[in-house]
Amino acid sequence: MSLLEKIELLLSSGLPGGKAHDEMSPPYRFELLKHETDYVDAAVVILLYKKENEYFFPVIMRTSDNHNDKHRGQISLPGGKLDKTDQDLSECALRELHEELGIEREYVTPVGVLSELLIPVSNFRVYPFIFYSENTPVFSPQVREVQYVLEINLKDLMDHSNIENGEIMLDSGYRLDKIPYFKLNDHKIWGATAMILSEFKNVCLELKTK
Repeated sequence: MSLLEKIELLLSSGLPGGKAHDEMSPPYRFELLKHETDYVDAAVVILLYKKENEYFFPVIMRTSDNHNDKHRGQISLPGGKLDKTDQDLSECALRELHEELGIEREYVTPVGVLSELLIPVSNFRVYPFIFYSENTPVFSPQVREVQYVLEINLKDLMDHSNIENGEIMLDSGYRLDKIPYFKLNDHKIWGATAMILSEFKNVCLELKTK
């Protein structure tokens, strides 16, 4: 059974969900969740592919000059909110993958979906989709939204020593303390992206016990 087949099986048999999210949750998150709000559906993508016989996935550094983007200047997975032209959230994920990174849908295969995640800071209800590319993708970032692309080695995500806790400086200059984050490719990946990757990491670690 291939890695992708094993991931598909685990995704269909149950997810760690909130328990995995909590491992990388900022301390202020629970207070924000107490406030009632109307969440907007959105989708993000974990795009797996092989490179030099190892598995990777891309994350993006968002541009800093879009002041309507509450996550500007931060690292995130490719994705965005559900558009009225999208048939469903999977279509939303594929559209955003193409718009932000230039990846055509015919080159990717669906693997599964992780647990939904509420993001009170931006009022998004995010659904993380996992796709796989048989070929190493050639990225063509959308310059208005993507400053640059980071290719993350899956084995680095699964390495516990790459989890740290400390200070995060926002693009606005505001400082956050005692924030858990992944230190990957010399970048701090925190917040909702870290919570989603935490669940993905837990799913992949579960494969080692099967």
